[in-house]
Amino acid sequence: MTSSGGIVVHVTTGEASEWQMAVRNLVNLVREESVSMPPERVKVVVNGPAVRFLLASSAESEKVAQMLRAGVTIGACANSLERFEYAREDLVDGVALVNSGVAEVVRAQQDGRNYLRLP
Repeated sequence: MTSSGGIVVHVTTGEASEWQMAVRNLVNLVREESVSMPPERVKVVVNGPAVRFLLASSAESEKVAQMLRAGVTIGACANSLERFEYAREDLVDGVALVNSGVAEVVRAQQDGRNYLRLP
């Protein structure tokens, strides 16, 4: 996952209501005209129990697919997938795999992205 400025959004929650709030906040961020943040400049890194929302079988899978179609980059932590016994093939098509979610967040910040943890 390469960077070009923008923002890295870090999501770790396993709570559906908090995941939904994070998605609403992302939509609000992209729509806010006073902040130039087109979807292509948003990288979402998901680790911990939140990886379950990236599964094709998840009730949130269509929202994930919509974000991907809009140009948002979404990365799932391979360590978390393994910990919760999910396979790469279980993810929504288009979700990238990153070795370590926390390392990816740090790398994105080092590449000049702003950091936002949601929710």
